[in-house]
Amino acid sequence: MAKETKHVAQQYVFQTVESNIYLYAGHFQRNFPSWHYPREQHQLFELIAVTQGSVTMFMGPRRLVIRAGEAIIITPETPHESFNFSGDRLQFFCFHFNVGDLELKTQIIKNLGNVVAPRTSAVSQAAHQLTRAMVSLEDEPGQSQTRKFQVEIIFLKFMMALSQAQPVMTTVQEYSEREVILAQKLASGLFDDEWARRTFRTVCANLNVSTTYGHRIFKRIYGVTPSEYANERQFSRAKVLLEIGENSIEAIAMQMKFSSQASFSKQFKKWSGLTPSAYRKTQRREHHSADYLG
Repeated sequence: MAKETKHVAQQYVFQTVESNIYLYAGHFQRNFPSWHYPREQHQLFELIAVTQGSVTMFMGPRRLVIRAGEAIIITPETPHESFNFSGDRLQFFCFHFNVGDLELKTQIIKNLGNVVAPRTSAVSQAAHQLTRAMVSLEDEPGQSQTRKFQVEIIFLKFMMALSQAQPVMTTVQEYSEREVILAQKLASGLFDDEWARRTFRTVCANLNVSTTYGHRIFKRIYGVTPSEYANERQFSRAKVLLEIGENSIEAIAMQMKFSSQASFSKQFKKWSGLTPSAYRKTQRREHHSADYLG
């Protein structure tokens, strides 16, 4: 007797899928050497995928360096402050997001958050794949609704990679919070109003610490001396202003608080081996050069 075949009226591929994602302010950031973004904290995840240079980030007593090809996911309510100490221009993709799936959110916070994902890790590779997809999206024509769906699809692929990623383990440099805060105050005190340079002795006196101790803490936290940091910051600013080409060299010297154009030219030649006018002639204004002052 033939076996009776049972026919199933309905065969579910899936039943109910609820998706609650929030995407906010995905953007490319291009910054000059000695760039600094002040301490912040917010209620969103923040992905940073570095494509050029490196970002030094402080999270309380922890110091992390995210280099080109690496990435980090900063978890909600985590205070963080960012610097560019590399001496090179910095480029990275920044993406703020949140997810409604509590299990996935917990997994990201517990296993993947606030640690540097190495280049070879699934997290870093997914982050940079997302970055490349966003770059290609910039060049594609399309209606706003279509673009919205494209962004969501790219992001969901990133989320799928995170859901399958192994916990990220990394070595971080830890310092006492007191030392980090002092070093940050020393660095910010080196310039009166972003341009006028102050002596390190004056900065230390204002903070009631000895110059020797201040110098040691500064070098330990930032990896360079106060003088090297201040010189690089001034030199970097001068290069950007010369490349943009909107102001005369005399105006730039005044803006940077030099006593005269001659004094500025002499110092710039010490930094670069070229006079400001010769340097300007060797440079072409880049398409996004205004971003470097942001």
